[in-house]
Amino acid sequence: MRTLLLLVALLSLRSAVAQDLLAQERWPDGTLKATRYSEGERVHFITYHENGRVNEIGTFCQGKRDGDWKQYSDTGALLARAGFKNGERQGLWEFRNAMDKPLGRLLYRNGALVRAVAYDPGGAMLAQREY
Repeated sequence: MRTLLLLVALLSLRSAVAQDLLAQERWPDGTLKATRYSEGERVHFITYHENGRVNEIGTFCQGKRDGDWKQYSDTGALLARAGFKNGERQGLWEFRNAMDKPLGRLLYRNGALVRAVAYDPGGAMLAQREY
């Protein structure tokens, strides 16, 4: 009986956090172009460059952008990182070039821009502004 109860508890826990594949798209050569899957109320998506590397990763919750979003170059370099909370821009947004040098940073609080910083191609700060 104990074993049966433990098994039922484990199975119900697994189903509470299970991932369900929603859709997949493929490039003409058959490689994966995009995939979407759900995890509870959250819908995750990943898009891919034609060479198979990840292009963008993000999450929706109740139809609104939520959590970290990332964008990558076709060589795998992280180009942008952004945050959302209930569809509003939130936190530190960072933009980089393919050589991993900073291009800019934006800071959001409660959906409003509060600070911006721009960098030159070599990574030196050009300007900063508070809002």
